[in-house]
Amino acid sequence: MKTLFNSVWLAITAGSLAVAGCTDLPRPGSGPFSSDQIATMQKAGFVKSGRGWEFSMADRLLFATDRSDVLPGQVTVIDRMTRELIGVGIHHLDIEGHTDGTGSARYNDALSVKRAAAVADVMIGSGLRREDIKVVGLGERYPVDTNATAEGRRENRRVVILITAP
Repeated sequence: MKTLFNSVWLAITAGSLAVAGCTDLPRPGSGPFSSDQIATMQKAGFVKSGRGWEFSMADRLLFATDRSDVLPGQVTVIDRMTRELIGVGIHHLDIEGHTDGTGSARYNDALSVKRAAAVADVMIGSGLRREDIKVVGLGERYPVDTNATAEGRRENRRVVILITAP
């Protein structure tokens, strides 16, 4: 009985090793992304954060006070980035809109959704499917700078794109 058990165990182990040898497993510590996906995200300006791969458009895409429209030059940047992400199989992402601290919290929540949706619309026009994008409005809750100065408020009027899985 012990010999039969050992034979079955060896056969299962050998079969598992053979199958594992035929698959393309990620390298330890590389996470769910391939090296091509990581290189593409880095090239586009994404950085690894505790939440995933984050593209903060603070330096590239800010919004004027009380505005949610994406400028033509910014559309070009978003379009190129979207096409590159699609090219390496990245289709799912979250888009977070933010505001400065002026205005009521209710108004800022609605405005932040409009900002995130405006960026999502550009990405959809570039080939992503609406159902693969999660639009979130975070209002003034997560400032990256002080709201006490014009420059700080400007930095807080932004959109963040987050990729957590390929």
